Amino acid sequence: MSDKIIDDPWRDNQEAHEAINRCLEIIAARLKEIETYVVELPTPNKILYKPKGAEDYLDMRGNYDEIYKRLEDLEGKVNGMQN
Repeated sequence: MSDKIIDDPWRDNQEAHEAINRCLEIIAARLKEIETYVVELPTPNKILYKPKGAEDYLDMRGNYDEIYKRLEDLEGKVNGMQN
C-alpha cells in the first residue's frame, strides 16, 4: 500500500475553504467600493442648474417646472395668434 497521509483529503478541503474565503473577501471589498460609489452618486435634488435669467439655481424638479411653464407660455402665444 502507499504511504500517503490520511489527512490529504482534509488538507485539500482546508485549502479549498481558504481559497473560497479569499474570493469572498475580495468580493466583499469590491461590494463595499460599489456601495460607497452609489451612495455618493448625485440624486436629482442634488443636481442644480441656473436657467438663463434666473436668480437662483434650481434642482431638477424646479427646472422641469420652469421648462413646462415656458412651454405653456409659448403654447398660449401660439394658440392666441391662431384665434
